[in-house]
Amino acid sequence: MKEQQPSVERAVRAIVRLSRLFERADAGLSLAQFRILELVSRGTERSTQIATRLATSKPAVTVLVDGMVAAGLLTRSSQPGDRRVVRLALTPKGEEALAHTERAYGERLRPLLEEISDPAALLLQLAEVDDALDARWARRSSGPAGPAGQVDPSPTTAEVPARR
Repeated sequence: MKEQQPSVERAVRAIVRLSRLFERADAGLSLAQFRILELVSRGTERSTQIATRLATSKPAVTVLVDGMVAAGLLTRSSQPGDRRVVRLALTPKGEEALAHTERAYGERLRPLLEEISDPAALLLQLAEVDDALDARWARRSSGPAGPAGQVDPSPTTAEVPARR
């Protein structure tokens, strides 16, 4: 088989296949639940923000959050002075579930890393992608609105949220 040249399309295919690898992990959480816990762990406290970051609807996030609150993974609390604002927080059980899922995903990824030429370089690049996604979100969430309410995608001095 002829070796394929790197391309955006090939990267997309690899990322989609990686997501399937994680879906098949015995992690105790779905990918959607993991994404929500991960965002809350970074300080994203409102369902509206989570829905925006996940490019989904607030009702879809609410359904997942309801189940995660019932399972004891998240808590909801009102903001003092404004009951309309509901904040989400991880419970100790939610922190444990997030850590367990990260370990399970890591166990799925490690054998694949052993098959590539420079796993350390890939891990470094993935960390850079994570940082770029954070920076992009910070620009979008704090940047000035452009035409039709769109956020200006140009760089700003907004701080990137701290990692755990």
